Amino acid sequence: MGYTTGRVKGNYADILYGDGGSPSETFTQLCGINTRGLEVTYANAFEATDYDCTDPEAAAQTLRDVGAQDWSISGSGLYNRTQMAALRGLLGASQNWRFAIDEPSTESVDDGWWQGPGMISSFKVDGNDGEYTQVSLTITGMGLLTWADAA
Repeated sequence: MGYTTGRVKGNYADILYGDGGSPSETFTQLCGINTRGLEVTYANAFEATDYDCTDPEAAAQTLRDVGAQDWSISGSGLYNRTQMAALRGLLGASQNWRFAIDEPSTESVDDGWWQGPGMISSFKVDGNDGEYTQVSLTITGMGLLTWADAA
């Protein structure tokens, strides 16, 4: 029997925002966020149908090319007062973001992060009596998302 190797616990998936520094940018982890997700989609595909010239009754094939990439990062967790001023300043503003798997790989496989320019497009704070206040946010891509190998 074979089991999955290279498993990563969810608490090692991190959302980080950049400070815009040049030539080297510093990234800060959103602390308290304990549910994190990354979604990449390819939309607006260009399609055409190609028929077999020698056998017109044969099944045609569909040709597709990628038209556009879209991505978003979502997260939710504890309201963290120490980062709220920074987050308020990022609302609706273009910023560099990373979605990183920070658990070190003993096999040195797939070490790195997704990165790209995006903005906080959705931000919500919920507080229920007797419970810790929660925050949720969505970062929407404003450019291509790329993979960067860890150095």
